[in-house]
Amino acid sequence: GSHKNIKARYASGEKAREYQKTLGDDPMELNFTTRIDHFNGSYDDTFLMRYLVNDQYYNATSGPILFYAGNEGDIWNFYNNTGFVTETLAKQLGAKVVFAEHRYYGTSMPFLTSEASFADVEHRRFLAIEQVMWDYIELIKFLKDENDMQERAVIAFGGSYGGMLAAWLRMKY
Repeated sequence: GSHKNIKARYASGEKAREYQKTLGDDPMELNFTTRIDHFNGSYDDTFLMRYLVNDQYYNATSGPILFYAGNEGDIWNFYNNTGFVTETLAKQLGAKVVFAEHRYYGTSMPFLTSEASFADVEHRRFLAIEQVMWDYIELIKFLKDENDMQERAVIAFGGSYGGMLAAWLRMKY
């Protein structure tokens, strides 16, 4: 996590992959453009949702995605305290590890800043479980398409509220 501010400048593509190789096993910090409201076709504003990817142990021919459903906090805090997944399970399964940040936490603010995002009911109304789950579904679809992983398993996990999000993802999708 110590390189996260530098890595944020290399948000995607080949530069990010080259940069990650120089840092060893640190995850890449990336952003995914997602809709503020997934359920209103006439409201198409978007925001950047932060996510982390560690493919240190990834087996490109068979590895699954280990997907952390972020909960109420900065995604780096969860990543830095989940070594069992990022080290043990990732190595055993040859997995690509993805930690998605929950909207309205960390840097994943629908209205750019925390102050604006939490300003009033009109802005807070998008802080809903259904919206968060669609953020995660869209991110997973994007990752599968980008990495030619359409047939790969996705193993969702999380702790506390994040664990409930992971379970609901499994039940619903």
